[in-house]
Amino acid sequence: MEAITHSSPPPDLVPDLAQRVAEYENLLDIGVQLAGTLDLEQVLDLALIRAEGVCRAETSSIWELDEAKGDLFFRVVRGRAKGEIRNLRVPLGEGIVGSIARSGEAEVVNDVAADPRWRGDNQDVFTTRAILAVPLVAHGSVIGVLQLLNPVGRDRFSADDLRRMRLFAAILAHPLQNARLYTARRRQFLDTAMAWAQAIERKDPYTGGHVRRVTTYSVLLGDEMGLSREALEELWLAATLHDVGKIFVRDDILGKPGALSDEERLIMNRHPVDGAEIIAKIKGLQRILPGVRDHHERLDGHGYPNGLAGDAIPLVARIISVADTYDAMTTNRPYRPGLPPERAAAEIANGAGSQFCPVVAAAFARLFASGRFDVDAGEALWRSFLPEG
Repeated sequence: MEAITHSSPPPDLVPDLAQRVAEYENLLDIGVQLAGTLDLEQVLDLALIRAEGVCRAETSSIWELDEAKGDLFFRVVRGRAKGEIRNLRVPLGEGIVGSIARSGEAEVVNDVAADPRWRGDNQDVFTTRAILAVPLVAHGSVIGVLQLLNPVGRDRFSADDLRRMRLFAAILAHPLQNARLYTARRRQFLDTAMAWAQAIERKDPYTGGHVRRVTTYSVLLGDEMGLSREALEELWLAATLHDVGKIFVRDDILGKPGALSDEERLIMNRHPVDGAEIIAKIKGLQRILPGVRDHHERLDGHGYPNGLAGDAIPLVARIISVADTYDAMTTNRPYRPGLPPERAAAEIANGAGSQFCPVVAAAFARLFASGRFDVDAGEALWRSFLPEG
């Protein structure tokens, strides 16, 4: 019986095998990291950083397909050209990237000037020499394009570069799609919260726009105080729903064109408790309970509903308190005109340490003095935290 022998691979193949194993280990590590988050911007930033590590390029970007508009837009751009091209949109099927999104086929174009699809660079700060573009496909559909521009230290992208990026795109596409779906659901949730708050606000005909103003003022204050993006979203949501308990307040009390009686005031003052009871029953909203329940508490303990004082009042409630009070003071009511902004700002300053948290009042003072305490500025800030789409 003939013995079976095991031969070693030729010596010249060993380095290639070792390189392939290292590449696959790197790609596996990338996949694990991408699968570990649903934050869309984090997924994409990580993807481009790792793509540049797999295949070095001067600039990298991810185009995402907007199915409703039939074009592609930049989600994330890296490199020195990012400031010039971030807002570009390309119709599906047009240009090199649009053509690749339509065909679903990866391409290397090492001489873009000779390609009839090339539309040219829009700015003088960057010159494109070569493009490697790979479609991102999830569940059989193209959802975007991964693009690298200009290989570093080489004249052209290679077949190996294309192979690596095909593998990388296959790993990236599904985490990207999951993150897109999560982002869409999160935005739908936030839109629903705002619609609900605005519907409740309509019960009180004299406070039109109150929700919009309080949410934007709150976000401005939170940002000035250095809150994280996640904390600002929680603050925005709490401010949006801070008056949800008014759904239980009778219309004749909400719309009364005069001062409330003692009995009516007691009913009105229940709205933070009623709001907290509503929020506590909704999965995913329990985290904003403190802002809804405690935004009428005072630092000196003379607020309601529980007479909390000092640091016992959650920060989110202390922020909403300043935003809510400033808006109430500057809003016209049937029984009194709104205060001029400067007078209201002085009242906030006078209440620091008694009614208001001094840290929040100081942030308000800085914003107001610099002209940045503005509804439009707050909305622009908030929109900057929300990804397009």
